[in-house]
Amino acid sequence: MVLVIISELTVSDIEKSIKFYTTYFGFKVKLAEGEPLSWVQLDGDGAILMLQDYDEAKKEISSIPKKTSSSNLIRFEFDNARIVEDIYASLKRDGADIFIDFTKTDYGKIELGVYDLDRNMIIVSAPDK
Repeated sequence: MVLVIISELTVSDIEKSIKFYTTYFGFKVKLAEGEPLSWVQLDGDGAILMLQDYDEAKKEISSIPKKTSSSNLIRFEFDNARIVEDIYASLKRDGADIFIDFTKTDYGKIELGVYDLDRNMIIVSAPDK
């Protein structure tokens, strides 16, 4: 058996969300649907993340809850500390909403936490050199 878990986030502004994930985390648009655009599949070196316009998701899933802030964490784990350092510098430069400042953990990682445009919490980490 093979199990693949793919996160799909409902977003308020799909174009801005695409820009966020492609600019800071290196994702590329693999598939896109809708006119206007309502769903995308992003690929980050084999990691898949889907984004769907919240209003379109409501049409598809009538029982979808009202969009609220999430308490879920999504972890982006890189294999190179330099990548995380560069991501942090870009996020800081652009005034992103960082909720965990760049830190070295006691378990051998560097990490940071940033809210995306819909207040999803993204933890970015890598082994500490």
